[in-house]
Amino acid sequence: MSYTSKLLQLVLMVVITLLWAGCQDSTTGPGKVKLQPVTNLKAFSVSNTSVGLKWTKSTNETLADLENYIIKVKTLDNSTVTTTTAAKSADSTVIAGLSNGIIYRFEITSKATSTSNDYINSDSVTIKWSPAWRFDTEGTYPIQVYERTSSTGFASGLIFSYSTTGLPKTVSLLSADSSQIDVFVNSVGASNVALSSSHLYRSDRKITRFSTVWYNSTTLNNPQIAPPDTASYTLYEIPVDSVAAATSKIIYYKGVNGNYGRILIERNSGNGTLIFSDSPNQYLRVKISYQSVAYNPYSKTSK
Repeated sequence: MSYTSKLLQLVLMVVITLLWAGCQDSTTGPGKVKLQPVTNLKAFSVSNTSVGLKWTKSTNETLADLENYIIKVKTLDNSTVTTTTAAKSADSTVIAGLSNGIIYRFEITSKATSTSNDYINSDSVTIKWSPAWRFDTEGTYPIQVYERTSSTGFASGLIFSYSTTGLPKTVSLLSADSSQIDVFVNSVGASNVALSSSHLYRSDRKITRFSTVWYNSTTLNNPQIAPPDTASYTLYEIPVDSVAAATSKIIYYKGVNGNYGRILIERNSGNGTLIFSDSPNQYLRVKISYQSVAYNPYSKTSK
């Protein structure tokens, strides 16, 4: 064999060795299998700068080869905003430092250790979601909306985003700001009420639509795969009866300007219903998640 042939053979062996070594990382490798991904990925808007994620852990969680979960946050044009990790024992996290109203794509990958001989990274699981404003109180007090039949000065309506502050505000149904009211609490029969679109009180007022989809929940930190379909917002009124409820209730609304949001109607621990006080001065106590960017229903289902 000539010197040149031997040299070429040596070079070829070196190249093959290098290629083989390059395959022994956590993303590729002959004979290796992909780790199992997380499943049932859900999200919710925590604040105007943060989104919560919830998932079912990988079935490979107990393997030493699974190092942790990689979470990439991207914009819809696929630009990476940030990358973080969650421990493999975790099944939830909150991603902060986001911008209000922007739709982000969250990607979670089960990451294999760099020394694993048997596994490579899993496929990514994705969900799209947005931050949204959260209001639990009106100033330092709970947000309380009194029914239409309440005593003078108590009957009130709720403004989702007051024109001068951007904050929720309850005002008298007959106040100077009443034209800004989005919803009020209507009196419906004995000891029953309804959360109603403002235009049902006066026809020239704002029209608010409610989704036919709702959830029992103790908190607005209620992760979902996606918000209700935009075509489901067909109701102008949500009945609230005096029957005992197991928990608080989340309803979804769409404001007159196309702003989507959620309302948590709180459970009254005193009587077990969603209604506080006695007729004719009953009221609902609520918390609000409000999307200030019009026509963004918090997420769009991942394709």
